[in-house]
Amino acid sequence: LEGVVVFQRSQNPQEIVRQIRERRISVLVSVPKILEVLKEYVAGVCPEVLEPAPAGEKFWWRWWRFRRAHRLFGYKFWSFIVGGAALDPALESFWGGLGWAVVQGYGLTEAAPIVTLNHPFHARKGTVGKPIAGVEIRIAEDGEVLVRGGNVTAGYFNNPEATAEAFEGGWFHTGDIGELDESGRLTIKGRKKEMIVLPDGRNVFPEDVERVLHALDGVAECAVVGVKTEAGEQVHAALVLKEGAEAEAVVRAANAALEEHQKIRGYTVWAEKELPRTEGTRKLKRREIRARIMGELPSRPAARGAGEGIEALVEKWAAGRAVTAETTLEDLGLSSLDRVELMVAIEQKTGGPVDEAAFAQARTLADLKALESAPPSEHAEVIEFPKWNRSKLAQWFRVFNQNLWLLNLARIFAWVRVEGRENLKGLDGPVLFASNHQSYFDTPVVLIGLPLKWRSRVAPAMRKEFFDAHFHPEKHGRFKWFTSSLNYWLAALMFNALPIPQREAGTRQTLRYIGELVEEGWCPLIFPEGRHSRDETIGRFQAGVAMMASRLKVPVVPIRLRGVNRVLHPDWSMARPGFVRMRIGEPMVLEGDDYAALARRVEERIRAM
Repeated sequence: LEGVVVFQRSQNPQEIVRQIRERRISVLVSVPKILEVLKEYVAGVCPEVLEPAPAGEKFWWRWWRFRRAHRLFGYKFWSFIVGGAALDPALESFWGGLGWAVVQGYGLTEAAPIVTLNHPFHARKGTVGKPIAGVEIRIAEDGEVLVRGGNVTAGYFNNPEATAEAFEGGWFHTGDIGELDESGRLTIKGRKKEMIVLPDGRNVFPEDVERVLHALDGVAECAVVGVKTEAGEQVHAALVLKEGAEAEAVVRAANAALEEHQKIRGYTVWAEKELPRTEGTRKLKRREIRARIMGELPSRPAARGAGEGIEALVEKWAAGRAVTAETTLEDLGLSSLDRVELMVAIEQKTGGPVDEAAFAQARTLADLKALESAPPSEHAEVIEFPKWNRSKLAQWFRVFNQNLWLLNLARIFAWVRVEGRENLKGLDGPVLFASNHQSYFDTPVVLIGLPLKWRSRVAPAMRKEFFDAHFHPEKHGRFKWFTSSLNYWLAALMFNALPIPQREAGTRQTLRYIGELVEEGWCPLIFPEGRHSRDETIGRFQAGVAMMASRLKVPVVPIRLRGVNRVLHPDWSMARPGFVRMRIGEPMVLEGDDYAALARRVEERIRAM
């Protein structure tokens, strides 16, 4: 079977869901931690998913009842394949109850890597399935899972001691404790070395205790380890608590639901927001957690927040002025793309994601400092960029109407003289057009000045806030919403325009969308000043044009406009006939990550044209 694999870099749930929906993905292969994060996100967007489904409810009725959640992921998506760590049965039941298949598997690096896998239509909850063809499994006397087969390695390279320890009689010792049911399905109980052996000889699997803790409202994260005391090894919990939760009450509630030998005998309230985990599979680093609880390793300092670090981060925009917690972002003159740069810098400083919706609401540095402890927004706005305007039919309609009447109407007012068209010769593939900004008439002027080959591939940027009534109808009356939406859809259809937010959240989504346009061969038209100059002067260029050109590896074609403000001034409601000069410069290749300096190069080139 043919297929496409999409590798997702971000662990942001909103971004994962967007990729699944827009790329029409059928199956998500992930570790259980991703399913936890997705559950929190989906529950915030579609609260009805938390309502318990009636016992024995038919699949198709469940699918219909939770259709909003299915619409969120896209109707082509149908299954989660989960491995790499233990999956909480409650989490498995949650996703299965919404109408998606949850398929667990079990594998090891030494087995290249799959050992067992559930059948997607005959899965048994709580198990990791039956051995795949050519693989044998048996359970040792101590409960350890032993594996052999053609996919199992013969040993460890240049490490005979480790090979002798892990292999016995052709069987590989996995280090996992498990059991086989009557149908041959495997259930993993936990890691042998992580199993807690009590003084009376009874065994406690940390995952069983963690499952009970996770079900309590006050617990954000938890890890259970065995801690050695004078009386022997005891069950100890490391807790990351939600705001307002009390550790003593949490432990008391958990112990009420646990068997006598599983009860928590000690606990530690973790000072950080997250417990240590591995990078890829997000497994708990129990050895490190245990060592820090017992004082064998020093506690890590809490991640440095936006506190004093933010003042240092914004100094580049302060122009030598003193920066305090009361300094406003307006005082600093931050553009939307400057804000993205600052947001990324804060994320790098704090080591965690910053909620873009909350970031957009920030007005002072004190507001930014509060973002570190703020939970992510459950209802962050998702900008739905139109795709229909890139269809063959829409392209044909746009080119036909532009050349039949739209640009001819613009030519009545703008008498355009074009220079430098020869600089476009030899260019093949998408480019980034960067122009100074004088008027709302700039886009028609640029389209008039470009050859048809390039004109039909242009995607001009427009200010998203100009269409506020379309994007936020609840703030406006019906007539305002209607006219704003009509203008937005006409701009998208007739000009292939794309909205770029100046002060709202969504700049990241816009930059991703521009990347998609370039991949499809479109040429974005950017006005790096971000505002009309109102005369022949040119304002400071924002760094976004350089960021896009450098990261997308496309050349920048500079354009200098003169006289457009005398055709339609920003203060006028009606255009007036006049002469306009348009100069197309030589393409520029921008490389590096000093986007401000690269943007200055583009600005200086256009000034000199």
